[in-house]
Amino acid sequence: MLQSLAANAAPSGDLRIYLIVDDIASSLYGKAIPFLHELLPSLSILQADIEPVRCFPVNGHASVATYFRLLLPGLLPAELKRVIFIDSDAIVSNSLQPLWELPLEGKALAAVPDHWLSCQGHGYVHGEYFNAGIMLIDLERWRKVDVLGIGSEFARANPDRLRHWDQDVLNHVFKNEWLALPERWNACPHLFGLLPEFSLSPDHLSKSELDAIDNPAIIHFAGPGPVKPWNARCTHPLRHVYRQARAKTPWKKVPLDDTPPPRLLRIWTEALFRTKTLIRGWISAAGV
Repeated sequence: MLQSLAANAAPSGDLRIYLIVDDIASSLYGKAIPFLHELLPSLSILQADIEPVRCFPVNGHASVATYFRLLLPGLLPAELKRVIFIDSDAIVSNSLQPLWELPLEGKALAAVPDHWLSCQGHGYVHGEYFNAGIMLIDLERWRKVDVLGIGSEFARANPDRLRHWDQDVLNHVFKNEWLALPERWNACPHLFGLLPEFSLSPDHLSKSELDAIDNPAIIHFAGPGPVKPWNARCTHPLRHVYRQARAKTPWKKVPLDDTPPPRLLRIWTEALFRTKTLIRGWISAAGV
């Protein structure tokens, strides 16, 4: 994501990047930091304290680190007035300048309405719930709200409503306090036919959704393993955009997740299995 950001967002001298981390293996840290500082000289690494969010519930593939978004008002430098938050499973494919300059009209944030039907029925109707993967945030307004305190109280009282963890918390804290963005700023997999429960008939897509398909500014690979472009089984039509960016990083030769073993290894493994099965059959027939 940061490689694509550096290539497309703006000249690196105009960017101030804050990378929020928790626990990183020293080997990965030693490989990543020199590359990132050369790529983005203005990069700052922010070590998040996990204790304030440890009490929040998680399940599945998520960890409590997903709640670090709630810590943004205190994590980021006090002089910052606004920030664009981008999830790490995204690729920037266009300049972010139009998003950065967007008037927030007094709202706390701007985001793309979430498409998930599961978000409905919990106090929201279609278009009232946002995806928190990409947000333009008014930090001054966030700092006037006890995001962590209100969020913690909501989580304790409504654990059944936290289907999307911190995203549900933020939608509660900032309900009716956000501005809807065009889908191209957070082009999610359903737009590209990867979630069959959503119709992709042009008759059922808005002009904003059609524009996001043709001209996405930020591609968000939100979803399970095969949706991710670093998975060998990924069928996302824009997976090549991620892989082109990865090819310019120190991880260009790392095998994709779920990459099938080499053909010779598969043949050897199958032959070994057949041989063992045959031997067991002989032993059984001999009554041993």
